[in-house]
Amino acid sequence: MATDVGTRRRRRLVAAGTTAGFGFGAVVDVVIFHLTIQTHHLLSGFYDPYSFDGVRTNVMFDGLFLLATLAVTVVGLAMVWRTVNRADERLSTAFLVGTIVVGMGVFNVIDGIVSHYVLDLHNVVHGTEAWNPHWLVVSVVLLGLGGLVLRVAGGHTAN
Repeated sequence: MATDVGTRRRRRLVAAGTTAGFGFGAVVDVVIFHLTIQTHHLLSGFYDPYSFDGVRTNVMFDGLFLLATLAVTVVGLAMVWRTVNRADERLSTAFLVGTIVVGMGVFNVIDGIVSHYVLDLHNVVHGTEAWNPHWLVVSVVLLGLGGLVLRVAGGHTAN
């Protein structure tokens, strides 16, 4: 019975950490690539990123997307908080970090496939699809790294 409780807690932590990581991965993407170095914008496939009106429109949608992803991050962190404050069993920090890295990888894989290829919303760098495969490879590596950390961490702290 105690194992079932521990397994359920680990699953809740995976869901919570992955949600927080998904949102955080999106926040990092928007802040670095969309707003700071402006290699791409959320809708640069539809609004010209080289015209003044196009940049203004793209940055507005990037900002709205940033607000939505911050909300996802906060929801994920609230889920983490509830999970770790409910029980008498300590969970490993490495396991939590692994769940967040998995969530970041999930966001980046979805972004790489859906935004770059399926919907053609934008490319990693304006005007070229050359960097899209590299983005996807790095995203899959990030997802795998998070999975590896989860596997090694196992969920519990040593007593």
